[in-house]
Amino acid sequence: MRVLQLSKFYPPVAGGIESVAWELTEGLRRHGVAVDVLCSHSRYPGVAEHLPGGGEIRRAGKLGTVMSTSIAPSMPWHLARMARHSDIVHLHMPDPMAAAAFWLARPACRLVVHWHSDVIRQRRALWAYEPLQDWLLGRADAVVATSPPYAQASRPLARWRDKVEVVPIGISDNRGEACSLQAAALRRRFRDRRLVFALGRMTYYKGFDVLIEAAAALPDDCAVLIGGDGELLERFRSMVNHLGLAGKVHLLGHIPDHELASHFEACDVFCMSSTVRAEAYGVAMLEAMVMGKPIVATDLPGSGVPWVNRDGETGYNVPAGDRAALAGALARLLTDDALRARCGAAARRRYEQEFGGALMSTRMLHLYQRLAPPLNA
Repeated sequence: MRVLQLSKFYPPVAGGIESVAWELTEGLRRHGVAVDVLCSHSRYPGVAEHLPGGGEIRRAGKLGTVMSTSIAPSMPWHLARMARHSDIVHLHMPDPMAAAAFWLARPACRLVVHWHSDVIRQRRALWAYEPLQDWLLGRADAVVATSPPYAQASRPLARWRDKVEVVPIGISDNRGEACSLQAAALRRRFRDRRLVFALGRMTYYKGFDVLIEAAAALPDDCAVLIGGDGELLERFRSMVNHLGLAGKVHLLGHIPDHELASHFEACDVFCMSSTVRAEAYGVAMLEAMVMGKPIVATDLPGSGVPWVNRDGETGYNVPAGDRAALAGALARLLTDDALRARCGAAARRRYEQEFGGALMSTRMLHLYQRLAPPLNA
């Protein structure tokens, strides 16, 4: 079997979909599946890379970006060429460029559409995009949703429920030897205060403004660390200063990949304060679960977030946008050592039982095998 992963970008470009594409590529290769990757490059022209042991990563040159969509004109040509040797194209959505490339190339192989999220913010463009989206879902041999709630709530998937399969996102436990040393140094940096950690792009749906406001009600011997960069970073920094929280809330900016695990290990509680269903799953919660950390998240209807974080078991889910409820749940965990340990242990068990990267790859391989026989057999 040979699989072509079709993703918007691919690591080292960071992002939730990109990390899933990487986990699947590496996991499937460990199962002996030949995997190639086609994605947009961050600039023009494109480049080709070779995976150890075989396989190609083709990054199609990008001319620009329109409404968050990379314009990579050579992608349909690369797709037609690479799909000739593939049994399955695994297309990660939403990605209008990849969808258009598949429509133009019309490869004969089987198609798995991985539905990470509905289009939420660019809804004004749906009149042009929906026909292509519907065609792609109709053409798909299988549609992968990342959680049962999202599969049920997604309007675009409603017509195609008979071909929807739920495969939860999983990640690998890739802690390095230096992780604990870095975590200890981080705790010393913040004078061994109790730490709340949050991570994500500084954008409209992450709810970091709500978390900043909630921090004012937290005990004085705790600190809130928020990692990530993006268009709202300076606005949030001004908000912290305006509220007089510079000693309690620390906006860390971009955290290099090799330092991320230490931040999850150092924290006492992880917080996901997202306010909009554009937060479809919350992969960062899985990284906290790897470290056995309790989570305070938001109860977003139709999102996978409150399904990943089980309320009262692995932490708490509070109403989105409710800063008082968010502060209350965080304070409860921060001030109760036994509760924090119990929820953290449950989070680690849930990770091991449901969200391991190897488990995701195995589930996806079983789906591929049900689509057999491969066309190139």
